[in-house]
Amino acid sequence: MHLETSSNVYGVTVNPYNRTLTPGGSSGGESALVGMRGSILGVGGDIGGSVRCPCAHVGIYGFKPSSKRISVFGQRANMAGKETILSTPGPMTVERDALELFMKTAIAAEPWRHDPSLTVKEWKPYHFTKPLKIAVQWWDGVVKPHPPMIRALEEVVAACRKAGFEVVDWNCESLGHDEAWNIISGLYWPDGGKEVLDLIKGAGESVLPLTKFIIEEQPNVKDRTVAELWELTAQRDAYRARYAKAWTDTAANGEREVDVILCPPSFGAATPLEQSRYWGYTSQWNLLDYPAVVFPVTTVDQVKDVKDTSYVPKNDQDRFVYEMYSPEKYVNAPVSLQIVGRRQYDEKVLAALVEIERAMGRP
Repeated sequence: MHLETSSNVYGVTVNPYNRTLTPGGSSGGESALVGMRGSILGVGGDIGGSVRCPCAHVGIYGFKPSSKRISVFGQRANMAGKETILSTPGPMTVERDALELFMKTAIAAEPWRHDPSLTVKEWKPYHFTKPLKIAVQWWDGVVKPHPPMIRALEEVVAACRKAGFEVVDWNCESLGHDEAWNIISGLYWPDGGKEVLDLIKGAGESVLPLTKFIIEEQPNVKDRTVAELWELTAQRDAYRARYAKAWTDTAANGEREVDVILCPPSFGAATPLEQSRYWGYTSQWNLLDYPAVVFPVTTVDQVKDVKDTSYVPKNDQDRFVYEMYSPEKYVNAPVSLQIVGRRQYDEKVLAALVEIERAMGRP
């Protein structure tokens, strides 16, 4: 589980637009291939951002559905039987319309007849009858996005407002995204990472720095008793209920409920190799099991995207991300955004993508 891609067989996979940057992970081989147009569609698995992060880093489209809509029946994986946080397969494509084509085709096969764990739900394309109401997450309250990401948000928000959409702010600071990471990091590894580390060591492989980061350096990763696991899972459910209430409350006082959240899929463009140490912009939606799609917006501009030298980081993670940035590192790097919807509103998320891209002047 990395937001980068490397192996002892092939070595480090690099970004086709800038070889000093990562193509993301863990589906980064697929994103690099699709990003350089070696393929037009691939499938990845997303448990913390492993479809959306790679697609965002190479400027292609990627969709993480709600869990239990696409089958992984027969797939081999470590920690089989763990359901604290579910990995979700999703498409990675060069064209927007291929996302819905993939979902429609996969679900039309009625996979629940063979995989009884799935939600029995047909794919029904969504059509908006009113202008979109979009909540914008300018940052997650933990790590401030880099200048190119802020510019991408500003440009898309301006286009949406010009198209007549209602745009409001999404206040993450009151929703504790740092708390969300504490919960999900513990739920990823309820055995403290023992099974995965034993497999690595048993194969005679070294434990890579990003593996140490996600297992050994996270304070809430520990080998839990059954009672402790129940308690952490209950915290997950309580957090989900709190977030759902915040979304529902956007319809208070006669207002219309927010349709989708527009937000970064990462703190910036593709990161320099070995530096993908902040997952919060994607893992947040895995914890909530919200569907999310990423789409390309622009590329890093060394003139427009200068570093804000007056900014004072809010915490150690923010400082790490802030110090990473200088526009010269990111030549040709794509910049993407993310659209998020409520759980099981998958069709609505893809319909919102169509509306937002049309507002941007795309067909």
